[in-house]
Amino acid sequence: MLSLLRTPLYDWHCTQYAQMEEWDGWEMPKQYVSILSEYETARKHVGVLDLSHKGRFVFEGPGAGSFLNSLLCRNITAIKPGQLRYALLINEQGGILDDLLVGYLLREGSGTPYYYLVVNAGNREKDRTYFKRFLTPEIMTKPQNEVYFFDETENQSMIAVQGPNSLELLKPLFQTDISTLAYYSGVETSFSFGGRWALVARTGYAGKNGFEIVLESFFIEQFIDDLFRQGRRFNIAPVGFAVMDIMRQESAIPLYGYELNESITPFEAGLAHVLHLDDHDFPGNKILRNLKMKTPEKIRIGLEIFGEFPARYGNEIFFEQKNIGWITSGTFSPTLHKNIAMGYVLYKFSQPGQKLSVNIRSEINEAIVVPIPFK
Repeated sequence: MLSLLRTPLYDWHCTQYAQMEEWDGWEMPKQYVSILSEYETARKHVGVLDLSHKGRFVFEGPGAGSFLNSLLCRNITAIKPGQLRYALLINEQGGILDDLLVGYLLREGSGTPYYYLVVNAGNREKDRTYFKRFLTPEIMTKPQNEVYFFDETENQSMIAVQGPNSLELLKPLFQTDISTLAYYSGVETSFSFGGRWALVARTGYAGKNGFEIVLESFFIEQFIDDLFRQGRRFNIAPVGFAVMDIMRQESAIPLYGYELNESITPFEAGLAHVLHLDDHDFPGNKILRNLKMKTPEKIRIGLEIFGEFPARYGNEIFFEQKNIGWITSGTFSPTLHKNIAMGYVLYKFSQPGQKLSVNIRSEINEAIVVPIPFK
């Protein structure tokens, strides 16, 4: 059995009495005190999550934009400096290789542009191999259009600071006024103390109340200690991936390996809005153009489930005792006070209001299709 990877904050998590479990090949904190108290912290105060396991790639050089444009499903050249966008890597059959964030950023001081990609931890090696497959020596060294690729995952750490008090806590810590950041934007900056490099983005499962901070790994423990000292008056607390998973389900954000995989197309996953099929070419484009004209056989839906227990991955979905789909994610929502789930069903059973049933712990539970994100 392969040993699990650990982030630079592993020892710190242990000092906080974290319950460590496997997550995408990494030993990560599932929870610290309790899932409900951590959820309350992230929604009402300030919660801090370790995201250092996620892959972080940098593409720069005059040909970087054109190179990424040839592989990603959306028009990368349309992204303006400081913007971040959600995108997909597509295989030749139209399936989803990975979902990721791509930012077009400027180096602090020099103003040199580059692209910053955050990919799923479990797909980092696959994605890196995929990019390198197309990043031939001819492309990398093409005069006036060179492309340089760097995997910064091991050199950098990444945390999320979520909650309504996150801006007030973070604002004094950087030399740039991060309150001016729009949702889904980011900036390269420096810390107010010490002047060390940082990248701050405003995305996340908590919407505009969430920030992601990337910094050099050797500096992360000192920063976390300083952050928690400053954050005491804001009721700051660490948050595990169990809470992160509840929040992403409430927002109906698909998770790779559950809602997304290489046999699921963007149309089936409800992600057609991120496809730019007409203004540039990329692997799988032709297949997706044909699929756009057809009704998907199956499609991702949201479900409200009536019963004591939440649904889990793999639970079967029925209509009048006929198996018509499966659950991909399910949880109890502390905000909505009900069991919610996502899954795939045959298209004709996907309309809101459709009554279905779900097999949970060998018992049949009534369910109803509801719009996503959940309300």
